Amino acid sequence: MKAIPADLAEQVCSVGIDTGATGRLAATYHRSLARRAVNKLDEARRPQMDDLVRHTRRLAPATVYALYKGAPASDPAEITRQLQTAAEVAPTAVYDGPQDSLWLCDGLQEVLRSLNWGEERVGTVITDLPDKVSAALELARQALRVAWPQAWAEHNTLVHYLVFAQGPLRSATIQSTFGVVYAEVEEASDPLRMYELLLHESAHHALSLREQFTRFLDNPDTVGAHALRPDPRPLRGVLHAAFVMCRMAEGISRYRQSHPSGGPLDGCALDERYRFAMDSLREALNVLDKSAQWTEDGRALRVSMQTYAERQGVRS
Repeated sequence: MKAIPADLAEQVCSVGIDTGATGRLAATYHRSLARRAVNKLDEARRPQMDDLVRHTRRLAPATVYALYKGAPASDPAEITRQLQTAAEVAPTAVYDGPQDSLWLCDGLQEVLRSLNWGEERVGTVITDLPDKVSAALELARQALRVAWPQAWAEHNTLVHYLVFAQGPLRSATIQSTFGVVYAEVEEASDPLRMYELLLHESAHHALSLREQFTRFLDNPDTVGAHALRPDPRPLRGVLHAAFVMCRMAEGISRYRQSHPSGGPLDGCALDERYRFAMDSLREALNVLDKSAQWTEDGRALRVSMQTYAERQGVRS
């Protein structure tokens, strides 16, 4: 776990968004991974890579995956190439590369295993999006860019690829392919659901990034339940649900404020989804308040979430 830079401690313990702080935290995390890659080389070659490590801002998901899975060291030329491409952060893109890439196949399978599908290969990556999904994505991006510029910037800072798939999933984020959002293609064909997906999975990335710097719960594996999953989940998952629902309620509220006369989500069930976000937030906070053993940073995050919740009308 990396030390929290003193001037970023407040952001780590907040559900809010400071885009500059997010960029610095993300760069610190990716540099730690870059250093791990360089440390696989023999000592004589490492100093040559130091400048590239210092300038790393976001590693490609394939590199993140290889490091999380303990892959053997790449040759120095390949590590150099990976770090050179990590010096810039491009806007989030829809994945349209090879469908048989190891990180992609294993990442999707890890998502399906988390949903109790075992080793069955029941998901298929889609790189040629149906027109209705492309249209929904464009509308959702327009909505988020205007309604909540900070959330839009955070999304583009943290999420490298949107990977669309057919299969028994809705959307997901996993640590071993940090920077990737997996989404079910039919689920994403509705503009409001796509808007929620961008908020939802960016929020998971934001909290997962914070968890690289601190612990929020002393009992993260204690089992609880929440509205987003029918089966009991560890309290870490309930904390993620609360964090995500704070962002979802805020995102829908901001959309309605920024488009009082209509906008890209016209005709969508905004009221229904806003009520769902608020009810889910209330339920998740109630579960945490009954069972969570907070760390000091966790208590600060709980206060931040309560501030967001109360602004939306959710009381403890």
